[in-house]
Amino acid sequence: MTTFIRKLTLLCAFFLVAGCAAKPAVPFDRSTASSIKVIGLLTPDVPSEPSAVLASSVGQSFGLIGALVDAGMKDNRDGSLRDVLAAQKFAADKALTDDLTASLKSRGYEVKLIPVSRNDKGKLLKTYPTQSENQVDAYLDVVSVNYGYVAAGIAGNTPYRPFLYTDCKLVKASDGAVLMEDSVNYNPIMAAGADAEHVTISPDPAYSFEKFSEIEADPAKATKGVSVAFAQTTDAIGRLLR
Repeated sequence: MTTFIRKLTLLCAFFLVAGCAAKPAVPFDRSTASSIKVIGLLTPDVPSEPSAVLASSVGQSFGLIGALVDAGMKDNRDGSLRDVLAAQKFAADKALTDDLTASLKSRGYEVKLIPVSRNDKGKLLKTYPTQSENQVDAYLDVVSVNYGYVAAGIAGNTPYRPFLYTDCKLVKASDGAVLMEDSVNYNPIMAAGADAEHVTISPDPAYSFEKFSEIEADPAKATKGVSVAFAQTTDAIGRLLR
């Protein structure tokens, strides 16, 4: 029973995070930030494993027992998706770092990778390094709340599609002033702050799977779908800094 309770707790925590209200966006003002040339990209925070989420299921109608069953099934899907991505050599932290670097460089910024410790998982840093420590103009802090595949329900017209939910902040290295803060949500079925104020991206329809077993049956396509989610999300973060 202890294992089931742990799974239920993890499932509830995901829905709690998804339902929390996001902070108001702080738009980037290029006219007042023209001195920003070199961005220190802090080590992005990415969950250690992907999630395979069924947002609405039969089990949710049957109280605690149904929730326990759902938690167990989600745990199995999560493990299967983890194995699919691992077999295809997909590393979420590398994908996020590489894609962010490419996105920033394409907007004319010089990028320096700045290693930082992530003790408070899934949250932006509370304090940032000084300018003199790394010789950069600003720090970009990006965290992923969750990523993987999500289906809105069990019906055939609600397929599994990739999702990636991120929060990002750009702070001035000299004084820590916030230059930009926003959320970018790819396939925002359950994302916090998925509204007109924050950035939302519709999932690529080419990567839809009617059943989770189809994800397991086509690992190359499933992994490509997640890669596309990372690429489009990081491109959107770069566009926020134009």
